[in-house]
Amino acid sequence: MKHSHRILFNTLTMYLKTIVTICVGLFTTRYVLEALGIDDLGIFGLVGAIVGLLEFLNSTMAGATQRFLSYHRKQDNLNSVFTTSIILHFLIGMAVVGLLEIGGFLFLDKLNIHANRMVMVYFVFHCVVAITFFSIIATPYQALINAHEDMPFIAVISIIETFAKLGIAFFLFITPHDRLGTYAFAMMILAILMQITLGIFCKIRYSKVTFSRQFIDMALTRKMLAFSGWNFFESICIIFRTKGLPVLINLFFGTAMNAVFNLASQVTSQISTFSFTLSQASAPQIVSGTAKKNLDRPKMLAISFCKLQLFLVSLLGIPLILNINYVLQIWLKKVPEYLPIFCCLAIANEIMLNLARGLQSLIDGKGFIRGYKIVMGFSNLIVLPIAYILLKIGHPPYSIYIACFALPIFTNLSRIYFAHRHVDLHVPHFLKQMSKVLATVLITWGIGYGVWGMGNSSLLQLFLSTAMSSAIMLTGFWLALDAKEKEFAKGLWGKVRGRMKLN
Repeated sequence: MKHSHRILFNTLTMYLKTIVTICVGLFTTRYVLEALGIDDLGIFGLVGAIVGLLEFLNSTMAGATQRFLSYHRKQDNLNSVFTTSIILHFLIGMAVVGLLEIGGFLFLDKLNIHANRMVMVYFVFHCVVAITFFSIIATPYQALINAHEDMPFIAVISIIETFAKLGIAFFLFITPHDRLGTYAFAMMILAILMQITLGIFCKIRYSKVTFSRQFIDMALTRKMLAFSGWNFFESICIIFRTKGLPVLINLFFGTAMNAVFNLASQVTSQISTFSFTLSQASAPQIVSGTAKKNLDRPKMLAISFCKLQLFLVSLLGIPLILNINYVLQIWLKKVPEYLPIFCCLAIANEIMLNLARGLQSLIDGKGFIRGYKIVMGFSNLIVLPIAYILLKIGHPPYSIYIACFALPIFTNLSRIYFAHRHVDLHVPHFLKQMSKVLATVLITWGIGYGVWGMGNSSLLQLFLSTAMSSAIMLTGFWLALDAKEKEFAKGLWGKVRGRMKLN
């Protein structure tokens, strides 16, 4: 299979998975909210906030390991990379467990939670710690699958996990035990089973890639340790931001507002999944391309995927913002106060984050990431003091998302700068290409807001606004493609039509 066709096949496979998981996940969240109630859901969202970060932490750490597996895939030391990554992630997992348990012992009692729920809070916390450990030590296996571009298996296992979570949500209505504790324990068991499945698949599928002490390469270990260390530094900063914001909300407004923040985060995470899916499908070829002297192809791929990521996230985000009240009423029936504005600001923030996200694999591929990860880490941390100041002087709860807008500003500028510094990205060309897609996004939003506004919509308005914004976005995106991208799209469409005629 050609490189471009493999990327397309992997992307379509992962998007099919994403659509299924989003649709099922929305129903799961609705039933979990009904079963637990807003306060218990707020407790789980606060104490177990790291659960929502596990996929991110796991994928971030898998990205670091995947970088080396993709880079060394056609060389003779793939076993050395795999063995080293298992050792490193086991040590990281032990360190994280220790830090989490110490932190829980010191800070859980200080949260704004009713005293009669504290025993269950500690139980939920220990379940989360267990999930964290198993997720971290399974990261090398997930990275190995990504590096070999076995996206169909990832899609299947993700869909199975999604339906299992829906089953857990239904089980909560019939369990005779405490629903919050049952939910936390069931999520822990599910996470462990999923990680075991990954390990068994890798052992069968990649039998030549094995763990053995004889494959330990100290020089490679030092390189991977440095890369993983800086990657982990950025991940820790992101965790401080994403866990710090719920803590700030709890201190100022209580657990009910934590539930609102948790629901808004779930909406945003579903949208960001589209961006992550494209990155997951394209990263192996961009990283492997940086191992060669000619960087023209990986740079072209990175720019193309920046454009595609911004387009896809906006294609979903803009209609959702325009019809947020109606969508939330269908999803939850009873919409908590502040949730619509929470969701709108969170979606806008996510759209902005995708302006240069496609450059991530290009920078990681070269391996010179120390300065880049330091800047990215502190860009995440700066959100917390800004949010605290806004809440302290009396601004409403949604002002935390105003603080979050500092993040895409710093991260996009950092990615552009370091891509130029390490892989000689031509900045004027990149800005010209991205400005076309950004102009399309702004025009679509402006027309949609002018025609429909953001009031209470209906099913007809949801359909019409989605169709209109999609038509404008598709037209603008086609105009934003360069000559090579249009040539590839036409050739691909010709092959699709040819197969349809044959069938």
